[in-house]
Amino acid sequence: MGQRLRACPRISYRYIQHKESLYKLDTIRVGESQIWSRGTQYRDEEDEYLKIWEAFDEAQQNALRIIAVTYTKPSGHCWLTIHPNYTSAAREIVLWMQNRVKETKEDKVEEVKMKLVVDDDDEELIQLLSDLGFQKGEIEGDKQIRPIDSPVPTYNLPEGYTIRNVVIEKDFLKYREVQMTVFPHIVSMSMELLQLYSTASFYHEDLDIVAVDPDGRFAAFCTARIDPLSKIAELEPVGTHPDHRKRGLARAVICESLKRLEKYKPSTVVILGAAPTDGARRLYESVGFVNEGTRHYWFQTV
Repeated sequence: MGQRLRACPRISYRYIQHKESLYKLDTIRVGESQIWSRGTQYRDEEDEYLKIWEAFDEAQQNALRIIAVTYTKPSGHCWLTIHPNYTSAAREIVLWMQNRVKETKEDKVEEVKMKLVVDDDDEELIQLLSDLGFQKGEIEGDKQIRPIDSPVPTYNLPEGYTIRNVVIEKDFLKYREVQMTVFPHIVSMSMELLQLYSTASFYHEDLDIVAVDPDGRFAAFCTARIDPLSKIAELEPVGTHPDHRKRGLARAVICESLKRLEKYKPSTVVILGAAPTDGARRLYESVGFVNEGTRHYWFQTV
């Protein structure tokens, strides 16, 4: 039976017709910067960057199944997620992505650094990229996975501190302020974008956690998002205001998130792209996460 692959515009697929459905792709790490409310607002023209790949039966002229998702931006920022049973298609897809970057880069730009995030244990993809001339670049982060049967640790708060969930309409300014101290790009967060984010199927207000200092200011934060299909829960973002560090607040908001997650019965809890520092690794280990390895950027100038 003859088969071929084809790239299909995402807008043609019901699965990602609506903005909130984009998170279903985020759980497999596609285009995160576009759908994270703390980034810039998604633009309709970005539809063209995201492609669904399917195996296609030439004889029957019908699609067999979706096998991969790619995100290919003219700037060279790319993601590739491929079904483990179809890794033989990876070469064809990566070559298509290379050509796509070349075709869409700005006219004034002679060369673009194309970058893909790859798990360090994905030997097959690493070998393919090496054969195609890609080089290993900087670390992207850790894969922190928490066994689902691990008990939730207890935590203690410093005197005068409390923990609660965010109420976006009331807390927006304080919410943005504390996150900006850890992630400077949060300056682009708007009330409109955050409200859109809060309507998504992966968002639950009771899982958007903050630690509050005695003066009512936000001191630390942790948001747990749950993919409605896979039930995978991801903790992101997590951080502590520089003025409130070394007080156990990051541990506290993480543990509170884990405790509240229990009623949702997640299939697993992950932190993908976790900070690869000694301090972050000690923190995540202390609350039951297991570091399953690191991920690096692989790049090529095209």
